[in-house]
Amino acid sequence: MKTIVIIVALLLAIPALKAQKKEIRKAQQEVKAGNFANAASYLSEAKRIFAAADNKTRSEYYVVEAEMRLGEKALDAKQIELISQSLKLANRYEITSSLQARISQINLKIKGSSAIIAASEFTNKNYSKAATLYKTAYQSSQNNMHLLKAARCHLLAEEYDDAYKAYSNLFKLGFTNARTQYVATNVSSNIKEAFSSKSARDEAVAEGLYKKPEIVTTNSKLPEILRGITAASLPLNKKYEAAAIIDRAVAKMPENKVLLNQASHLYRQLGAHDKYNAVVDQLIKENPNDPILYYNSAVASGQNNDLERAKRFYKKALAIDPNYINANVNLAKLLLEQDKVISDEMNALGDSEADDDRYERLKQKRVNLYYEVLPYVKSIVTSQPRNEEFAKKLKNIYSFIGMDTKLVGLEEKIDD
Repeated sequence: MKTIVIIVALLLAIPALKAQKKEIRKAQQEVKAGNFANAASYLSEAKRIFAAADNKTRSEYYVVEAEMRLGEKALDAKQIELISQSLKLANRYEITSSLQARISQINLKIKGSSAIIAASEFTNKNYSKAATLYKTAYQSSQNNMHLLKAARCHLLAEEYDDAYKAYSNLFKLGFTNARTQYVATNVSSNIKEAFSSKSARDEAVAEGLYKKPEIVTTNSKLPEILRGITAASLPLNKKYEAAAIIDRAVAKMPENKVLLNQASHLYRQLGAHDKYNAVVDQLIKENPNDPILYYNSAVASGQNNDLERAKRFYKKALAIDPNYINANVNLAKLLLEQDKVISDEMNALGDSEADDDRYERLKQKRVNLYYEVLPYVKSIVTSQPRNEEFAKKLKNIYSFIGMDTKLVGLEEKIDD
């Protein structure tokens, strides 16, 4: 009995299937003729009996729908999105070779248009639309630059999850866009030109048409990708995941100074202080006479309450460049923070013998601190004579440690 029911159902479905294929063919003909309203009507009829269709027919329906959408109006972000949806649905079913050829043609047209429209949307600051269009261009062409532009747009649109995924995908793909170019200078124009291959360049040089052959490597996009991952990870609370990605990048290129510099900034943003210190220490080891490296590390250490490292690195920066004013100011402020702690404790003491003894020890500790900070405060006042904050502080230091002759000279300068 079940067999008879199935046979009957199949017999009833055959006319519906034939009718649907007929409507789809009519729709395709109308699309070719540019009669898109008629095409839409035929597709509507075909969709009404969609349940009876086989997989090949369903995929053809969506391909015709995509072709209709491609031609019925000027392409914009919305239209390209609709076309992409049709193609996505078509690919769920059985794609014949002829359908695949038609899909390729549609993708080719979308590829050329979506990136152009995306650039226009980007100029108009419609970043979310631009991101969608760049992703469509990427899906059509597999050009990673389109995915990178989509990631940038997602970030600007504050679509952090999409941005993180796009940047992470680029990292997984190993995309850097760094290319080796064989370059030589045109003898006539004196302009550098790139050649398709080393042999082509060498041949042109041998003929005397070009000179000064060089090998040039274009800038890598990896630092930008890591910056994007970091920026997107912060609002998503994915700091550890972002740091792990940077770890992998550094492990692959441990000698790349550009990457190490970038990694140090990103580790700092992510609060990965141990990783930051390790990278900075490596950079310092390779360039021990760069005061900026010491200064930046001192600032980061101070922000992380690693005061001993901060003090040590400020002093190293000043040992290389004694006139590094920012290092002088920061180190002086760092040291003088201890002064407040000592002063507060001294003021809180009572009149007991033990308190008197403690007061004297604190007073000596304060004197020692002032002698330590004195050269830095003097340097600040010398280079910034109108800096009233440090002029006053220097006056107080001289007064406390009993350097009266220095105090008189300073008061004269302040009065002037």
